Amino acid sequence: MNSVLLQNNLKILKFYGYDEELLKAPVLDIEKSKQGYNNIHYQIGDEGKVYIHSQYNMERELEMLEKPLDIEKRDAVYIVYGLGLGYHIKSLREKVSSKSLIFVIEKNADIISTFMQTQDFSQIAGRNIMFLFGTDEEIITGFNDKIFSIDVISLFGNLTNVILPSYHSIYKNWISLIQDRIMDTIRHAFFMLGNDMEDTIIGIQNNLENIDEVLKSPSIRNFKDSYTDIPLFIISAGPSLDKNVEELKNAWGKSLIIATDAVLSTLKKHEITPDGVVSIERVIMLYEKFYKGKELDPETVFIGPPVVRSEVFATLKNNKKLVCLKEGERINEWLNDIVGDERTLLMGTSCAHIAFSFGRYIGANPIVFVGQDLAYTKDGVTHSGDVEVKKKVDTKEDKNIDYVKDYDGNLLPTSRAFKQFLVWYELQIAKSGGDREYIDATEGGANIKGTKQMTLKKTIESYCGDAVTPLHKKVFMQEIDSDKYGEIIKKIRELMDEFDEIKKESEAQIIRLDKLQTKIIRDKKTLALKDKEKIIKAINQVKAVENLLIKNHFARNLFQGPFVTAASRIRMLGNSLEDENLKENVIIQRRMVESFFVGCCSVIKVLDDILQRMEKEQEDRQ
Repeated sequence: MNSVLLQNNLKILKFYGYDEELLKAPVLDIEKSKQGYNNIHYQIGDEGKVYIHSQYNMERELEMLEKPLDIEKRDAVYIVYGLGLGYHIKSLREKVSSKSLIFVIEKNADIISTFMQTQDFSQIAGRNIMFLFGTDEEIITGFNDKIFSIDVISLFGNLTNVILPSYHSIYKNWISLIQDRIMDTIRHAFFMLGNDMEDTIIGIQNNLENIDEVLKSPSIRNFKDSYTDIPLFIISAGPSLDKNVEELKNAWGKSLIIATDAVLSTLKKHEITPDGVVSIERVIMLYEKFYKGKELDPETVFIGPPVVRSEVFATLKNNKKLVCLKEGERINEWLNDIVGDERTLLMGTSCAHIAFSFGRYIGANPIVFVGQDLAYTKDGVTHSGDVEVKKKVDTKEDKNIDYVKDYDGNLLPTSRAFKQFLVWYELQIAKSGGDREYIDATEGGANIKGTKQMTLKKTIESYCGDAVTPLHKKVFMQEIDSDKYGEIIKKIRELMDEFDEIKKESEAQIIRLDKLQTKIIRDKKTLALKDKEKIIKAINQVKAVENLLIKNHFARNLFQGPFVTAASRIRMLGNSLEDENLKENVIIQRRMVESFFVGCCSVIKVLDDILQRMEKEQEDRQ
């Protein structure tokens, strides 16, 4: 064994986040192919052996693998199934564009160990290549961690799978199973990204209109690990809740019960007072359906972000509030930087996700799902009986129906949003690495990977013993800090100036692209070389707008939807400078910068209205 080679490989391996553990598996025997290449004659269970690489003609194998990929013509994401001895990866890496990205997946520890101890890792490692080694959960969570950037996510329109012939025999059905999970993860990334700019602007408005509630709320860091090893029950509004909701009375006072807003009426009917209620939606319907005209027990604490309608907080005037800021969302990160005290919490996209992350933050164990069906009944019932938004959908006619598996492997209808909520849970549970128990006591609905299935009655009997201090006794409200209030006013003024700069540059780019349309593109079927040069120059000038977005994280968060959509469509056109590609590029860019311009106008109007209100309130306080 070459010790220098091994040490160099270990350095690279650690750069990718792995360590010596990967080298503990046996090193397989290396054979020479007919052409003199290293090869492995791999044993597949009791079924015999298969050579990982061609034993006769390596060049032909690589040519057959790469020919359908259209490598030279486009930027793409390549997912390579199988590390092997790296010949196919080295060849692919040398040929793909500089903007392309390669993910290499290998789950077999003996192949990883053999490669690291016999081959030169530096020949396949590099800036545009990622390695995903280990179990299914490690592979999926590693993949998920690496795709949440505009440069990566915009490449998925050109997603390409690369599979060595031998790996069809080695991996068999596993390839299709992991491909399904990878596609779910990609869809989830786009779901988290969002593309509704109007919805984002409403979110900005709501966050700032509720700034008083943020400043009056204590920081979430005061509650870190404050309920270590205390059971926490997350109560959601799935159809199965009707089966076991009565059992929750036996958990009251011996656990924390956090309710989603949709189950408030159900719990009140059964005389169950939750310790907390979680909300995340920014729309008026949330208030009208779940809060309007209702009075919550003052012992229930509101937990959630300031993005909800201000009417919700007005309704909860007699309730304590633990206002958290959404981790990773720029408006909330911006507020956190100003307010301080570390108030961010991972939230996902559903209110139950907030309860889940809150439970983990305060150290609760186990975390128990109740009514978390994440699916409809087989005949299309969406929620439990007393939920205000309950309905029955026609699963055969509804175009938004998706399907998930229950714990017995049967398919259940669900919405696309519910399926994404499920993917989020599974990613978070996988990422947690068994830090605590996750119990699904829903007694129905979708299979949540990583949870233990248990009846609610049995869960309560097993985990609910001693009395638990209610949450409302630990939450103490505070006075508004006038200095922080003034700092927010100052930052809003600065933000308006930054959006005005983006608006002006977007308008300038619109004028440039419109001139191209009227003077060059519209009346010419064929573009001359000079025409192409003018188009390319104008297209490249959009970089001025993009640089402003990159510099301003707030704006990048607002415009990431149209930006990624445009980048994806442009990359799907390919890298050739054909006339039609250039013309379509101009159309895509024009649509993108127009959305920037319109968005900036809307944000500036919202910020100006809020600024005037805050300045008046500041004067009234003085």
